[in-house]
Amino acid sequence: VDYSGTLWANVINRTDNPGREAVLAGLTTELRQRDGVLVLGSLGFENAYALAMKRARAEALGIRTLDDLARHAGELTMGGDLEFFSRPEWAKVRDAYGLHFRAQKQFQPTFMYNALASGEADVISAFSSDGRIAADDLVVLEDPRRALPPYDAVILVSPQRAGDEAFLRLLRPLIGKILVAPMREANYSVDRDRDKRTPAQAAAELKQKLGL
Repeated sequence: VDYSGTLWANVINRTDNPGREAVLAGLTTELRQRDGVLVLGSLGFENAYALAMKRARAEALGIRTLDDLARHAGELTMGGDLEFFSRPEWAKVRDAYGLHFRAQKQFQPTFMYNALASGEADVISAFSSDGRIAADDLVVLEDPRRALPPYDAVILVSPQRAGDEAFLRLLRPLIGKILVAPMREANYSVDRDRDKRTPAQAAAELKQKLGL
């Protein structure tokens, strides 16, 4: 398993963002022709960078999209993880929307969510499959200008097995099966403070829940 945005930028060296479906189609063609690697398909969820806010705060300000956020950014504090503000994803989204916040603060990921809860930050960088999005009732802001690249989780099959139909039949039931909501729940079960699951336990529970 790998992520479409990582493959798009780091493996086939593309800098544009034509959208999720076009990225997946382009990867499928390019990796098969160039390397003999089969992109079998997406598992169904993304683990992309996103900007998130507390739902009540976003609704009070009328913020649903990053365009909406740009109109209020001068009044707000942006929190990011320790590397976010040095990453190209931040530069692209900042420049696409003209985001200029009252302040920017860096946090360890766990403290970043605490800062959002306490009001020390108004908006944070997050991963779209993070379990804390649902647990903390956060809203992920829409990106109408497609500044942030897609990061669909995709199954890659080596050239040696790409023509093995019996093998592929075992993998195909996974395609499109794991949507972001159950993935967030599984991630949170590993990340929460109480009654933690191990990754193996979380995977077994997810498998059972999805009927795999």
